[in-house]
Amino acid sequence: MKFLFWNINKNSVGPILSQIVSEHEVDLVVLTECRDGGEILASLNSATDNQFHLTDSKGTRVVIYTRFSNEFIHSEHHDNYLTIRRVCLPGRTEIFLAAAHIPSKLHRKSDDEQVQIARGASESIRKCETRYGHSRTAFVGDLNMNPFEKGLSSADTLHAVMTRDIAAGKSRTVLGTEYHYFYNPMWGCFGDTTKGPPGTYYCRRSDLLEYFWNVFDQVLIRPALLDYFDTDALRILTQCGETSLLRPSGTPDDTRASDHLPLLFRLRI
Repeated sequence: MKFLFWNINKNSVGPILSQIVSEHEVDLVVLTECRDGGEILASLNSATDNQFHLTDSKGTRVVIYTRFSNEFIHSEHHDNYLTIRRVCLPGRTEIFLAAAHIPSKLHRKSDDEQVQIARGASESIRKCETRYGHSRTAFVGDLNMNPFEKGLSSADTLHAVMTRDIAAGKSRTVLGTEYHYFYNPMWGCFGDTTKGPPGTYYCRRSDLLEYFWNVFDQVLIRPALLDYFDTDALRILTQCGETSLLRPSGTPDDTRASDHLPLLFRLRI
């Protein structure tokens, strides 16, 4: 099953998105900053061979489209920032898809609020996993934090580590409390020696500390899903057919597409 995540920056990207979905045979599309879900749906269904369905977003900042019937996509949790769906297709392994849009630092006074939201997301995911007795969870979204930040890497938040080997340990205990891992493959997507662009989002300001390229758009994988996750299929997309999603300078083109680049990944389920 192929997944696409994209923060579309409230732009009308229907034709570009539809071409990406058709070109890469995407099964499930997750969007944030989507202004008109109906317009996107119409574009997907007019330009692709598959009939897509708009799932109930229940007021979250995330919109999800799937080429599968909504009867196979069950909403297990939703709040302003996070939605958790149980994907149970006939004859396939059941998984959880958690998707989030955590607020940007540009609109928050401190990192503490991001950390608190990430901690709440982690708790909500664990509750769903406990309720159904498995932790085959993929967590995707615009997390507005880089992989090394506390909201992602701290044990009491999402505990997202940089290697499969570490994540395969499933959990570790800190001060008497067990914390379960996520694997974060996006650690390997930083910089200009990677197979794709240096990140998913570019920002240049006058701050003393500036990373320029950031990896805010991420997919995190629970250890129980590691055998299903296709590492080689993980891509940050910069092209749609003959259309570049980048400016001549090599940074995301927010006039043509979005200030974020789309993320493509695959689970063998």
